[in-house]
Amino acid sequence: MSTELDQMVTRQSMRSAITVGVMTVAAWLAIVAGVFYAALAVQGQTGGDVPVRLDGLEAAISSHVVPCVEGWPEDGSAGCAPAVTADEWPGGEPLPVGYLGGMSAGINDVGPLPALLSAAPQWTALMAAGAVVLVLIPVLRSTAAGQLFRPGNDRRLAAAAALIVLGWVAGTAGPALAAPTIIDLIEAAPRYTESGPFEQFAMPAGWLVFDLRIAWWPALPALLLAALAGATRAGTRITADTEGLV
Repeated sequence: MSTELDQMVTRQSMRSAITVGVMTVAAWLAIVAGVFYAALAVQGQTGGDVPVRLDGLEAAISSHVVPCVEGWPEDGSAGCAPAVTADEWPGGEPLPVGYLGGMSAGINDVGPLPALLSAAPQWTALMAAGAVVLVLIPVLRSTAAGQLFRPGNDRRLAAAAALIVLGWVAGTAGPALAAPTIIDLIEAAPRYTESGPFEQFAMPAGWLVFDLRIAWWPALPALLLAALAGATRAGTRITADTEGLV
């Protein structure tokens, strides 16, 4: 009986060690991937796109975002009322934005800092996820050993919640800080259209504005970890008081 119990304990310890090892490796890989993605953004190989919306401009949206221009198309098939004249924008020419469930705009050579900030949602998510897992590994170890209320676990849980909030705020604020520079560059860049030989049209100022999009899902794990930290702190205090009475 004792031998079987020892074998069960050994198998459980091995499973716990393997789980912790895999999670540790995955956490460091996520952090390294976040650093690598940020480095790519600084070098101009990624990033440079920010979420935008049209301000006071009607447009038709299909695979492209096309302003509704007076006199184009003649049959009125654009599906929206004219918003600008042909002097402001040539009919049928798409805006320099993309559309995939929401508009985004970007331009090459925005500079290292704006590119880094615009890519913040990606690299901050990777780095924050890896850091949270590393902080929680000691909690998982003590929980597997039946010691959830080990001193320090409450602080680790609170730190994990804070890291999620920090990554959330950084990932949201980055594009907002980069947007003015990127939109200014887009407005200043000339457009070459088919309406004339190398005829230039600059994007009119004020058509594009930053569109703040907040992903609310990180609030759930942050709140759960914060609540668990509070419960663990209370449990640790009760455990310490109970042991002091024994």
